Amino acid sequence: MFLVGDVGGTKVRLALYELVDGRLVRRQTEKFMSSDYGGLDEVVRIFLDKNRTSVTKSCFGVPGPIINGEAHATNLPWTLREEGLRCALGIREVTLVNDLVATAAAVPHLKTEELFTLYPGKGSKQQERYRQPEQSSGANEEDAVFGVLAPGTGLGQAFLSVSQGKRSLWASEGGHVDFAPTSNIEIELFTYLQSRYGHVSYERLLSGPGLVNIYQFLKDKGHGTEPPELQRRLQEEDASFVISSSGSRGQYKLCVQALEIFASILGAQAGNMVLTMLATGGIYIGGGIVVNVYEKLAEGITVSAYLRKGRLAHLVEHTPLHIILDDHAALLGAASLASRDIYS
Repeated sequence: MFLVGDVGGTKVRLALYELVDGRLVRRQTEKFMSSDYGGLDEVVRIFLDKNRTSVTKSCFGVPGPIINGEAHATNLPWTLREEGLRCALGIREVTLVNDLVATAAAVPHLKTEELFTLYPGKGSKQQERYRQPEQSSGANEEDAVFGVLAPGTGLGQAFLSVSQGKRSLWASEGGHVDFAPTSNIEIELFTYLQSRYGHVSYERLLSGPGLVNIYQFLKDKGHGTEPPELQRRLQEEDASFVISSSGSRGQYKLCVQALEIFASILGAQAGNMVLTMLATGGIYIGGGIVVNVYEKLAEGITVSAYLRKGRLAHLVEHTPLHIILDDHAALLGAASLASRDIYS
């Protein structure tokens, strides 16, 4: 039995996985609001006590870089240390990995029905063979690099590479690189955010708070009016959810515009990942925001921005673009790491 966790700035999800006939099976899952607790050890103790379970191996995906077994979680006032968690929880093996590394580790285990393909790519079908569990090991795997990005409380990125049948995982903080506008309205948006934040990263746009930033820009710069009903909802509910859900249904001009700009920037950054790491095996987009609006992304704005890469567009044209529909992908990846199915 493996204990795994997906630690985010908003919520922590914990789960128990068991290896059954070579397959990872999830037994228990529970969600906790991060702001309600002082640290991960407190959350884990509650979970284990409730399930009356003891474990010897665990893996937690956490936001931010892991250095010498220590992480200062991004968008969360927690410091996590592998050794400290081992002692506090009495678990023999505790591994901390970047949360998107955990998601990338799940890629080989994802089933066809757990993915939505925005763009199939014009290249070989190596990515189709690779992500089928029964064909995802040994010499049958072709050399390739796969990219994963996920807008959530922040913007996470990671890569999975396969070389001569060996898998390796690579963490990335690419969500914090400089945002590059690709249209007149994005240039206006960049200038607006630069005046507020100084440095404008992709995370300032491709995240829950980022979607709110885009909406606020459109409102402040007079690109639409905010109806009283929408104003009330934004004050009483989670603003990013209101904007994304309303925009995906075509409600409120400002929400539709904000989501369309978000969709375009998301596609552009996905294409950037292909070129940056030659991730021509495929790009996988995860995160709760995207799962809730994937039908809107499928209308074409995201793919158009994804493919618009000038002289090297042919590399992106040969690279498939998928949305991960399984909300438990990071937990599955962490379980594969805990079981040492994949490890870098």
